Amino acid sequence: MSSAFKTPLTKEDNQKLKQELSDVVSKRLKTLRKKSGITQQELAEKAGLHLTYIAHLELGKYHPSVFVLWKIAQVLEAPLDSFTSQKA
Repeated sequence: MSSAFKTPLTKEDNQKLKQELSDVVSKRLKTLRKKSGITQQELAEKAGLHLTYIAHLELGKYHPSVFVLWKIAQVLEAPLDSFTSQKA
């Protein structure tokens, strides 16, 4: 993926990029949570989020805000950029 777009993105292009990001975030979130040894319920409670929301994030159904990722990163004691890195 390019860091700069030379032409305006179509609605479809934006949706595709959004889903690609959600896929990366969901995989990394699940990996980081499991490495931390906590359940989705524990993560939800500690981050002040709903269990269903965490589950949907891990499934790639939701597109979290930076603030939500920051809250989760605090609980998991992980750098914020670890959610967008494609490296494990």
